[in-house]
Amino acid sequence: MPKATQEITDPMTAALAYAEMGWPVIPGAVWRNGKFVDPASGEPADKIVLRPIDTATADLDVVREWWSAPGLHAPTVLAVTGPTLGVVTVHESLVEAVVDHRWFATRPTPVLAIPGMPMAYFFVKPPCPLALVRDEVRVMAEGTTLPLPPASIGETRAVWLVTPEEAGNVLLLADEFDELLRSVGRAAA
Repeated sequence: MPKATQEITDPMTAALAYAEMGWPVIPGAVWRNGKFVDPASGEPADKIVLRPIDTATADLDVVREWWSAPGLHAPTVLAVTGPTLGVVTVHESLVEAVVDHRWFATRPTPVLAIPGMPMAYFFVKPPCPLALVRDEVRVMAEGTTLPLPPASIGETRAVWLVTPEEAGNVLLLADEFDELLRSVGRAAA
């Protein structure tokens, strides 16, 4: 896969930056000593998501409140897919071809990776056409959470292959991403 780029290391700064782009975020449990714990108390967490999914927001005041709450740790930043944020997973066998495609160079979109996972996550503007689904491509369902940098589980950190800044803080339309995938498929044939 392509090389990861630098990202923000402070969870509140990251959560606010994502919310400023209109991405709904929600606080999550943190990984400590081999288990997920509540960031406020440090007690084991039954769920990774600390609030109901439908409360995910891009409201900066709410995000600031959530990430500045007192506690032992800052919450993990989780994005929630829905009407304003779509995520398409692409198998690692296609990722480099997509990111290196001349068309992607002029119209990039943020791309997330979690080392050790055989896929990358391309962030797109919904709606996502059903045509996007292929053997090596899947659309994440609405209401799915995804850890955003600087999230980590043990030594494994979520990283941007293409940062939101490198994409101009804009999401590629899902229909355009579908066209890009078709172009990559034709080039490979």
